[in-house]
Amino acid sequence: MFNHNKKWCMIFFISICVSPMVFADTEIPIDNNQLAEIQPLTKAEIQQLLSEMQQRQNQRIEEWGKTLKAEDFERTWLGRQLKKPKRQEVCGIYQGLVNETYALAQKNKLRLPKSDQQFLEDRDLFIQSLGYKDNIVDTKMGFNCRLR
Repeated sequence: MFNHNKKWCMIFFISICVSPMVFADTEIPIDNNQLAEIQPLTKAEIQQLLSEMQQRQNQRIEEWGKTLKAEDFERTWLGRQLKKPKRQEVCGIYQGLVNETYALAQKNKLRLPKSDQQFLEDRDLFIQSLGYKDNIVDTKMGFNCRLR
């Protein structure tokens, strides 16, 4: 059973994974006859694409992590912490994923149920529907990122 936040996380993952294969960067003109042929996303598609997107997100963070050097950290009274430029890079990864997802969800809007299409009208609502309360990402690295 999927709750609402998981559902949007899945759409997040679907958007990233599906578009390079199906939609690329071009809009496909759709006439009224084609509208009847558009199939809504299935639960199986959502589960598969959620898994693939989670892997992609983890891969981006891992690849970024491999570039870290000792000089990327500073000592604080809380211990070692990433320097500001590196924290901004992490936030950029999350912001990039949200930007990609939002754009691709817009392109795939017709495959979403009407009730879920409302989240695409308000970007903040969309970000929160991805599971980011108050548009904040807890990076688990001692700092948070605010998504826009």
